[in-house]
Amino acid sequence: MAAGVRRAGPALCASALLALALGSPGEAGEWRAWCGDEGAGPALGWHFYCDREDDSQEAPPAPSPEASPSSAQERILEMRRKLEEARATAILEPSPEHVTAYLRLQQAALQKSAAFSDSFRRTVWATPTLDYTLRRPVGALAKQLWSDERRAARDAALARLGERYGLIYLGDPACAGCRVFGPLLRAFALRHGLDVLAVSMTGEALEGWPEAVADQGRAEKLGLAGSPLPAVVLFDAVTQQVLPVGFGVLAEDQLAERIFALTALEPGHDF
Repeated sequence: MAAGVRRAGPALCASALLALALGSPGEAGEWRAWCGDEGAGPALGWHFYCDREDDSQEAPPAPSPEASPSSAQERILEMRRKLEEARATAILEPSPEHVTAYLRLQQAALQKSAAFSDSFRRTVWATPTLDYTLRRPVGALAKQLWSDERRAARDAALARLGERYGLIYLGDPACAGCRVFGPLLRAFALRHGLDVLAVSMTGEALEGWPEAVADQGRAEKLGLAGSPLPAVVLFDAVTQQVLPVGFGVLAEDQLAERIFALTALEPGHDF
């Protein structure tokens, strides 16, 4: 019996040492004491793995994947960012690979723009309420037809002008522009049968308007004292308001168009 005990003694000692060295997962205190942590035991050296990290230390969180753009605006901004980054890289490092990468991104962006433009025009063609060229044609034939209709409507409005409006012309004999504009306004008034009150700022006759009356405070009452000359205004007999038509030399077409817009068109409906 004693011999058996003697033979088992070395094996038991080895098993005890192995168990003590490895320890169980829940025996952190025993492991620290064995490794000599905090002066509790002898320092055993590197071959006992006493320098392993504490099991309680958490691993660093894995980096989350970059969130992809969700809204259409964010996607557009991301596309622009990538395009600008590729362009900057190609400029700073103009290798064939970088230039090719930039050109491919640019080609993709152009393709998206082309697809949008094509879809845009097809939608306009199919939706009359969205087609601005139906109001202001751009084609030669349609534009000519629109111009003819516009001219007829404008002439009709000028023919009815005297029913509500009076035209007042302010001039000065010493004004070079008045000497050019006076005869032009006279021909315009005769062509459209308009009544015009010509007012001379000095009381002298005006070019094309020998019957012009002296100012005598009329310009001030109209709110036009010190305004540039020549000046043409409309006086609304209904509202008693003054509507300036223009200052300086104007062509007949400009006069007709402005008077038509001021008297026959609602603001914002002519564009």
